[in-house]
Amino acid sequence: MKWKKIALVMALGIFLSVPASAQFGKNNVRYNQLDKFYESYRFDVWHNLDTNDPVQKEYLEMVVANLENARDWMSGQEVYGHTIERRIPIWLYKTHTDMESSNIVGGFLPEGVGAFAESEKRRMVLKADFSKPLGRAIGVHELAHEFQFDIRNPGIIDFVVNMKNQRPGWFYEGGAEFIAGLYEPHTRGDIRRDDQKITSSDRHFVPTWEALNRGQVNPYSGGAMAFEFLEEKFNAGVTFQVAGFKQSKIGLGELIYDLTEGELGNPDIDSEKFNQAIIRFWMDKYGDEINNRPKPYERNDNFEGRPVMPWNHSAPMSSPMLAPDGTQLAAFTVLKYGVALVRYEIPKEKVYVSKEEREKLGNGNKAFGPNGSGKLTNLTPQLPPVPWEYLISQGFETWSFNGFDASWSPDGSKIAFFARINRGHALVVVDAKTGKISRKIELPLDQAFSPSFSPDGNWVYFSAAENTARNIWAVYIGDPDTVQVQKITDNKNFATAPSVSPNGTKIVYIDQDDDFQHLFIHYVEEGRQEQLTFGSFNDGWPSWSDDGSTIVYASDEANGIWNLYTLDLATRTISQWTEFPLGAKAPVFARGTLDVVYYVSPGEDTQNGGVYDKIFEAKLKKPIRQYVVQNTGPAGEFVFNPSRDLFQFELDGNQLLNPTEPPEKWSCGGGGISFGASTYWGMFGQSFLGCSNLLETKQHVGLLAFNGNFRFIDYSYQNREKRTGWRWGAHQYQMPYYYLFYDIVERYPNQFLLNNTWFKETALDLTLDYPRNKFNRLELFSRLRHRSFSVFGYKVGELSEADIKADPNFTDADLQMYRFLKTSNGSNWTFGAAYVRDTVLSSSNTWGPFHGNAFRAQVEFAPPIGEEFQSYASVNVAARTYRHLGLNSLFAGRIELMANSRANGDFMLLCGPERGRGCEYGSIAGNQIGYASAELRFPIPGTYLLYQGVRGFLFADAALAKFTDENFPAQEIKTYGVGIQYVIPFIGWPAQSIWTRDNGKWRPSFYVTLPW
Repeated sequence: MKWKKIALVMALGIFLSVPASAQFGKNNVRYNQLDKFYESYRFDVWHNLDTNDPVQKEYLEMVVANLENARDWMSGQEVYGHTIERRIPIWLYKTHTDMESSNIVGGFLPEGVGAFAESEKRRMVLKADFSKPLGRAIGVHELAHEFQFDIRNPGIIDFVVNMKNQRPGWFYEGGAEFIAGLYEPHTRGDIRRDDQKITSSDRHFVPTWEALNRGQVNPYSGGAMAFEFLEEKFNAGVTFQVAGFKQSKIGLGELIYDLTEGELGNPDIDSEKFNQAIIRFWMDKYGDEINNRPKPYERNDNFEGRPVMPWNHSAPMSSPMLAPDGTQLAAFTVLKYGVALVRYEIPKEKVYVSKEEREKLGNGNKAFGPNGSGKLTNLTPQLPPVPWEYLISQGFETWSFNGFDASWSPDGSKIAFFARINRGHALVVVDAKTGKISRKIELPLDQAFSPSFSPDGNWVYFSAAENTARNIWAVYIGDPDTVQVQKITDNKNFATAPSVSPNGTKIVYIDQDDDFQHLFIHYVEEGRQEQLTFGSFNDGWPSWSDDGSTIVYASDEANGIWNLYTLDLATRTISQWTEFPLGAKAPVFARGTLDVVYYVSPGEDTQNGGVYDKIFEAKLKKPIRQYVVQNTGPAGEFVFNPSRDLFQFELDGNQLLNPTEPPEKWSCGGGGISFGASTYWGMFGQSFLGCSNLLETKQHVGLLAFNGNFRFIDYSYQNREKRTGWRWGAHQYQMPYYYLFYDIVERYPNQFLLNNTWFKETALDLTLDYPRNKFNRLELFSRLRHRSFSVFGYKVGELSEADIKADPNFTDADLQMYRFLKTSNGSNWTFGAAYVRDTVLSSSNTWGPFHGNAFRAQVEFAPPIGEEFQSYASVNVAARTYRHLGLNSLFAGRIELMANSRANGDFMLLCGPERGRGCEYGSIAGNQIGYASAELRFPIPGTYLLYQGVRGFLFADAALAKFTDENFPAQEIKTYGVGIQYVIPFIGWPAQSIWTRDNGKWRPSFYVTLPW
């Protein structure tokens, strides 16, 4: 019975109101909703595209046609051999921001997530801000998941019985990537294929059976490698994927044993044969090519290469930018706290410091640096979300589209880049020396990136989308009080990577040519565009020579691998300079030259292991090949797919002309339904029920529980269709008052009268909240409430205060609680408002908060209405701050203030895991509270509790508490001590053991709680 009570009280705690001061949290800002609906043959598409716009209509048509045709193909016997009988819901968002703000996501989604499918609710979520080839490939990948889920679809009994044969993540993601690649392969190798080549560059990186099942490889590219190996060697990749879901009772190792007729053995039992075979396969496929081809640090007839990385820096780098004086590079990299923009001096090619000179320097180690200093300067040391959530850096935070992620102004004083601020990507301009922010410009466009300064430094050109069409734009930054935005191109394709010529008359950029990306040029004065390159390949990252005669860029024209090329604009001659097996990207000419280039290429970390993008220098000597550009017409499609290309699909014009409201499609679920009777409790029962529409913008939630005199009835309706959310609810509670303060360790608070009090509350409430952004919101609320209390079975108003005073069993604390309850007994109609700001970052390294601030200020007012409604006013303020001290330690501070003009039923208990540790739980209470706490939290090296780490903390708590209109002196708490935070083995509950100093002795206490 005890555990039943504990479980019930913990469940009810989810529904009961928490103190206002505890209600922090970030916001999910609803910018747009899926207000349109299209019904294809077998898909229901909720979207927010404007089908009156030809570009958006075409994108919707492409998505529907792609999924319908791919569904036919996947249903065939050559693939899954399975028919999905149901209609599949699709959520198609115009932008990543719209997708991120949906209720299903909840406010934050990395931009690297292009789409996803849900195994339980069986719906697909897509976005329309990709290029068409990438959008098609991602859509087919998610459709493969739908087939996986539909085939697998185990019942509860089957799920439990076959728990040991649950399919790992690589089997889902790698299998979907493999299947999708057969139908709609990626048109660029840097999406997945380059990862596989890097993996194949070292036999120790190739995904073995153990690495796959321990999650040590990329589940997409690494998982697909297992399927490609089985397909090419044994014609069994597709069969392995399908059988793995259809024969779910059989282990994957046994399936491989049967499909390869024992040649690979059963890797679940002995993986040696499988591991040796897959390593040999991938090393044969790419290993020789990687080992025999030139490397970026080598010298040969075509170039002389060397790394130009910052001294003693082992982390990937991208988007190198050359300073106008040619002596420094700026680039994006990963530092201690995440992605950062840095700058550093370009290392000298050859440095020798004689022994005599080294002795004069006094620090011999310094002399061995690449240029005597090698200092790396972090230009963006700020921790998010102020002044930004994250930097826009392709490959680190977003998909790799094209172009450079920052630009150095021609006068050398500024660097411009994009960062996520509020709704989208904002242009940020910083001082190139100090990193001080001079401008932050939020743009009325979507997913802006790839900035490029004009020669006079007054304009920044960039790529951005407007209504799914990506073009080149420019923003004027010459006047700090003016924001002027201009559209430069209007091609309705996917224009990216602008680079402005030194004289400002031309802009070279990348645009879509059917399924491929090529170089285009825009003539500023004439306003016309011209295509520069042609063919069934991709180009990217163009930039200019200082004299404007030549463009250096990367192209995958040769064997689908990005390498360095130049284009002489006068003769239209293209020269290929490198043939690196792992490719080269983002090239820029050295100042005043046509034969020195800085670029990015994967390189081996010989000190720490691994392969990642490094910055190199190449002195160009002799081109590998040259040719003059020929206009060969449209590039065409990457592959011909008869399942896709032989059928013409068009949207239903009648649906577009006569749109219908998106259907709600409600679904309901519940649990814990039980009813009965006993001679002791009388009737008892409980039930939970929740209903939600498919978009999860409308929800009904109800809970019913009763047990003898105990009653808990709670119903609420929440609407999140628009930016301003609202909720109304009604409830009736009748229960012991201590249920609101129940602690799993201490159980009851040290309040004799409170522990023998029942309360009954009936209320109607309405709440509105308006999020200004993810971190700030305004709340408005109103509540009509009646409360009554009974003590020892008597109504609180029927008891005599004289009896309380005369009885020695009652303390002064009980008397104050009695007066408080008696005054709070009755009805009131309240109106209130609260402002909330929460910028707290969390980290697994600190088991919770890491850095940032949280603040909440709330005022509440109940006007006097007749004799029945009591009046009062209250103010609650809560503030927390967290300051990281390295990666694993932090300082945490907290203040709470509570003031009420009269008793209203709201008070605060002190002493316990939440406030005032070390004193007897709940022994101090009041509705006039001042509380402060400070902690220093840190890891304890070498401490483990059943393989779980242990953290330590020092703390100090202080508080003053009293009740309104009481003459008793305020109660005071001052405690300090030490503690450890850990996870209770087997149970998995977070716990704290603390020791407080009390009268010269250390007093232990134990709490089950998370760090606040």
